[in-house]
Amino acid sequence: MPVHCQELRTSAASRGKSLRLAALLALSPLLIGGCWNGRLLVAAEQPWWVARGGEARLLWPLAKTALVHGFFPRFFVIGAQEDSLARLRQELASRRYAAAVVSPLLSQDPQGYALSFAATRFLLVDGPQPVPGQPNAVPLSFERAPSFHLAGLAAGLSISSEAGGTVSSAFAQRIGVLTSAHPPGTQAEIIAFAAGVAQALDGGQPVIRKLSDPIDRNAVKSSIEEMRKDGIEIFLLFMGAADSWSLETLRNSGGCAIVADWSASASFPQQVFLSIETDLAGGVSLFLSRKDGEGVVNGPVRIVAGGARSIPAQVAQQVRPY
Repeated sequence: MPVHCQELRTSAASRGKSLRLAALLALSPLLIGGCWNGRLLVAAEQPWWVARGGEARLLWPLAKTALVHGFFPRFFVIGAQEDSLARLRQELASRRYAAAVVSPLLSQDPQGYALSFAATRFLLVDGPQPVPGQPNAVPLSFERAPSFHLAGLAAGLSISSEAGGTVSSAFAQRIGVLTSAHPPGTQAEIIAFAAGVAQALDGGQPVIRKLSDPIDRNAVKSSIEEMRKDGIEIFLLFMGAADSWSLETLRNSGGCAIVADWSASASFPQQVFLSIETDLAGGVSLFLSRKDGEGVVNGPVRIVAGGARSIPAQVAQQVRPY
């Protein structure tokens, strides 16, 4: 049985061919004796694909998940300079897809394609709430607020332990949040993090700084350096793709960070205290196993330890080693 494992639109064509062959050889045994449910399209815009680890961290888990559920996966990565919506519609029209996983930017406008391709079920990664009249497009959401609360609690406990177990609201000023005008998450998650800090440090609140342009490397670097001079030791980085630049700056200026989905690149582990990890493959698995017409898919979330600081005993059981 032939398997269309992927089509990666990258500049390295030869690497794409070798990946297709490797995926076919490694994953085709999963289909032996399995059922055929149709093609699964994974459509992603290039910035998000790279930020989440791309071929190394997304392709294999998603391909395996698709094959386990009897779907033939096809990966379609759209370049940063292309018209994402037009390219997605063109790909959907080129062959019949039973289901499609659509990355965050494309998920914001399901009206642009879902009704036109009613035979395809769409999973909208970090997408809006279900749209009336579009039962074939459902959001994949990750309830991360409890994990952010635990991360804030861990940060406060870690600072307190350095002071011999002394609890003081003033210690919260050694914890900072660096975010942007359009963060890759919700205000509720920042509020949950601050509540965790307050729980550990007698009501103290972390320092919050908002950047208007999170892709300005100089602005990110300057903000971290200024916050370090003010005594910030643990940063919650809430800027998406710019988080990796921030970790590099922290390597040079000191301090450590709580991040989201750090293990996608596993960069600068000694600057990571905790990472809140969303399990995309797990969410896709839930989607593929469900029936049409069901609501929001809630994907799994876990907390992973980096190498920056020891994990406080009070929360250690809820944190996984990397």
